[in-house]
Amino acid sequence: MVARCRRSEDAGAGRHEAPFVEEGDGEDVFDISLYDAGARWITTYVATTRNPKGQRLAWTRFRSYVLLSNLCHLKPAEIGEDDIRTFRIELERMWELSPYTVTHVLSDLRCFLRWAVQAGILERSPFPARVMPRIAEVAPRGFDEDEVAVLVAVPGIGGAVLRFLLGTGLRWAEACRAMQDDVRGALLEVAQTKSGRLRRVPLSPALREEIARGGMRIVPFAANSPGSFSRKIRRYTGIADFHVHRCRHTFAMRWLAHGGNLAVLQHILGHRDLTTTMRYARVTDALVEQEAARVERRRQGPLDERDR
Repeated sequence: MVARCRRSEDAGAGRHEAPFVEEGDGEDVFDISLYDAGARWITTYVATTRNPKGQRLAWTRFRSYVLLSNLCHLKPAEIGEDDIRTFRIELERMWELSPYTVTHVLSDLRCFLRWAVQAGILERSPFPARVMPRIAEVAPRGFDEDEVAVLVAVPGIGGAVLRFLLGTGLRWAEACRAMQDDVRGALLEVAQTKSGRLRRVPLSPALREEIARGGMRIVPFAANSPGSFSRKIRRYTGIADFHVHRCRHTFAMRWLAHGGNLAVLQHILGHRDLTTTMRYARVTDALVEQEAARVERRRQGPLDERDR
């Protein structure tokens, strides 16, 4: 059975709604259009594997780039490796997208083509090897100790929110959903996470006391308002490049700087892959030099004692 999509007049015109899918009768799956196949992918696979934001992003990328590209006149079964390489060039040169955005668009296209194989629309995926942009690794940027001192001293609810973010490493949306009732002893249970998995985040005694004195919602702001909160903190503190996500980076860097376990940090931050967490182990030359000096002192210690 092939899903038939009702193409709206403004497909590609900036709306975020996913297509409406109707069941059709039996035509050759290899003759299905790119639009119809994409709509089936969105309303079946994507709808059951991604959160609402991820679903909107997938449909926006597919509609805004794939359906308006050199691929638009092709059926899925007609797409070849060179067509996808040309599509990448188009994203970079015509659309002038950043390497990160190009990677996201191509990743969604790859996911769509793999799904098409499973759905019987393609015999094999034409997605070629080595077509993804190479993105230079950028070290996470946290706040230095002077900036942390300024942030934790902010008065009122703003300061309470900053102390919570710096003390837990939560993402903004996760922090906005956190409630007093989620505190279990010395841990905060975080249920509605990006990965969908429950995790437990340690709370310091001072942070537990502050949470107990506050309201039921620990961070009484909207989950979609990190920008407005960041602008207010920038104006108040004078930290021109403040953003709430840097609090998460700061938590991770301080955890490792004080000898925290990398695998435990992975759990606290909710990373699926340890390699994502390992970025924080490479953040600063200062940490490398500090660790090298510590190792050297331990190595030299016994020799010094024998010399006496």
